Amino acid sequence: MSRRGENIRKRTDGRWEGRYIEKYDINGKACYRSVYSSSYTELKHKLKEYKNKKTKPIKYNIGIESLCNEWLLSKEIIIKQSTYMNYHTVINNHIIPYFKNKKVKCLTNESIDLFIAEKAICLSEKTVHDIVTVLKQIIRYAQTKQYIEYFDFNINQPKIQNKDLPVLNKYEHSKLISYIQLTFDINKIGVLFSLFMGIRLGEICALKWEDVNFETGTLRINKTMQRIKNLDTNSENKTKIVIDKPKSQKSIRNIPIPSFILELLKDYKSEENNYLLTGTKNYIEPRVYQEMFKKYLKQAGIENINFHALRHTFATRAIENEFDVKSLSEILGHSSVKFTLEKYVHPSYEHKKMNMEKLSAYY
Repeated sequence: MSRRGENIRKRTDGRWEGRYIEKYDINGKACYRSVYSSSYTELKHKLKEYKNKKTKPIKYNIGIESLCNEWLLSKEIIIKQSTYMNYHTVINNHIIPYFKNKKVKCLTNESIDLFIAEKAICLSEKTVHDIVTVLKQIIRYAQTKQYIEYFDFNINQPKIQNKDLPVLNKYEHSKLISYIQLTFDINKIGVLFSLFMGIRLGEICALKWEDVNFETGTLRINKTMQRIKNLDTNSENKTKIVIDKPKSQKSIRNIPIPSFILELLKDYKSEENNYLLTGTKNYIEPRVYQEMFKKYLKQAGIENINFHALRHTFATRAIENEFDVKSLSEILGHSSVKFTLEKYVHPSYEHKKMNMEKLSAYY
């Protein structure tokens, strides 16, 4: 049985085995080497000797700010603009200000625990989690560059509390559909895309008519639209719109279009390079469409909800109607079925009660 925090265990042959990190590969993964002894005490001495023989990192005194900027530069050409901007924001708003003028040798579990505790006071669990995720990547990069020799990634951080996003109940669902039917124009197709196909807001805004395949009755999702911070100091605009790849490889997908939506699209078909929501070369950005959606809700007499709730409503209705979960997960562009069920399905009380009553047949 291994001893907690020591990487030492007693083998079935009676010998003691200890492991230490010899080096890190290009991905920051630790490569271990084993040392053996007939006694626990002797093994501890051997491990200490091996660790002391290892040379110290060449650039141990690099500053944390320099490390962060070097890592960020290494990421710039291989990640999406929006992801880069998220990293940039985390580093410049949180990590650098806290560790200003400090060296990488200050990146210990104790110092990071204090950092996280301070951030947890004023930030949400999700934001703190995102900060820790970036910090771990930076530390792994530091290991590959031999700025840090060893780091225990057993970091304490607040657990993210899963908060159920409101979904439309069946009455609200019906009211919204009736409102769309009575007042339909091509702008409102985005609401139907999310409510009946589970498409994300950014994906909807980036859609062009070339993404609709009328022959196969499918919609191609291969890009998303976001507004991000503009780092161009010569620009008058603090933010900018970017159209990039979706959030993950699984998000690139072909979705079957329900027949009634396909018929609506045929009536508004436009040039392939025009945006689907407008039928022109001009797009509607997510922030503007969210405001339009709020007006739709108000006119329909429905309490205000976030547009993303439509995607959750789609997933919930699909499960209530015995939709195949694997297919649902792929349509939503999720990485796993587990994530779909945990995050996107919110069965109503009525549905739970109906399922419970099914057991009555056994009485």
